[in-house]
Amino acid sequence: MMKELLDFYERLEFDDIPSEVIAQARRCFLDWVGVTLGGMAHPATGLMIETLLDLGGAEQASILGTAAKTSMHHAALINGTASHVLDYDDTHLGALLHPSVTIIPAVLALGESRHASGRDVLLAYLTGFEIETRISIAMGAMHYDIGWHATATMGRFGAAAASAKLLGLDRKQTANALGLAGTQASGLRKVFGTMTKSFHPGKAAADGLLSALLAAKGFTSSEDILIGDKGLGALLSPDYYPTRALAGLGSVYNIMGISIKPFASCLYTHPVIDGMIYLRDRYGLTPERVKRILCRVSKFCADAACQKNPQTGLAGKFSTYYCAALALADGRAGESDFAQERLDDPLLRDLMERVEVQTKLSLNESQAEILVELADRQRIEHKVAFPLGHPEKPLADPDVEEKFRDLVSGFLNRKQIEAALKKMAKLDRMNDIAELPVLVTGMLPGAAGAVARK
Repeated sequence: MMKELLDFYERLEFDDIPSEVIAQARRCFLDWVGVTLGGMAHPATGLMIETLLDLGGAEQASILGTAAKTSMHHAALINGTASHVLDYDDTHLGALLHPSVTIIPAVLALGESRHASGRDVLLAYLTGFEIETRISIAMGAMHYDIGWHATATMGRFGAAAASAKLLGLDRKQTANALGLAGTQASGLRKVFGTMTKSFHPGKAAADGLLSALLAAKGFTSSEDILIGDKGLGALLSPDYYPTRALAGLGSVYNIMGISIKPFASCLYTHPVIDGMIYLRDRYGLTPERVKRILCRVSKFCADAACQKNPQTGLAGKFSTYYCAALALADGRAGESDFAQERLDDPLLRDLMERVEVQTKLSLNESQAEILVELADRQRIEHKVAFPLGHPEKPLADPDVEEKFRDLVSGFLNRKQIEAALKKMAKLDRMNDIAELPVLVTGMLPGAAGAVARK
């Protein structure tokens, strides 16, 4: 498998990539900037910034949204953490990971320090995206099922490959970078619902970038970290199957299978949220009319996103119970709806008690079945095949832009927001990616802003 991936790495050129793939990459980049800026106000990001600025580092790359700079490594770690802390970033269901949050922080930090063009950064991003998602697909669902967080374990490969592409590393150097990335692979799903989940992609971005930088200097590793009884495939998955991941390599781009989230929670909760909003709007449901809500969900949803009694907003993002109650009460699930005061709202707590969740093995991760029992004994049902945001039901460009506006409106003024949107719509024509952090520098609220302004 490594041979095929390295063949792809060597031959991929920007001019060979279809225009719709470039357009999708720009959309994902815009979405990443929005969720990262939104995540900068989170306490977890403030703690990360405070710690890493105390450690020091050359001023090579920006902490997004601020005028502060730090080392490329630290910038990738901070920005990667911030971009996932809201759990509002893009997801690839087939690969069972969040691809952009591990790749973009690395190539943006590296690209800014090297004054790379937007075109070269997008090429690097798409290179890393394919390699990361395909290795994850080769690992199979069992890798995730036994407790590994694929965004963390496989994300390092994407960051390393993308950074290698931007550095112009040759085949042997890139193989070493991927070997270095693979030997650092870690990240456990046990931490879901805590700050550490967002640490995973930040660490993956920083480790992948470091892997490429070391390989560029001649640092060696296994040149095929995946194979053999002591290779990553055998060690991290009982179902490692490389052939599964290679179909269409070079002609089918996995980024076209991305889900850009309309709801600020774990993607596995989205079918329930989407279905509950549909029933609410169609039947004019109100909390007082509802006696019971039965949600039938996929195995992965039940396993990863069904915390019954979440105590924090982060945990609420992994609670189908809370998400169903929220969708019924408010008809939405934006970032502000996962604030602590909403989680503690007596109405929502009461609604959560009326929610029942059952696992239905015949459902996949894009599906849910919802049955609502009303106080007058009427029963209404709905099955969701694809929630809003799924590749089969994608967010339109104006919706992605509106999501960006909503996430950044607290610290960028209207003129800055519209200028950023206009510039990022032509990201591949940007002569120097260092222009991007300048575009989105504002007055960040919260701990991150306070620390970065010191």
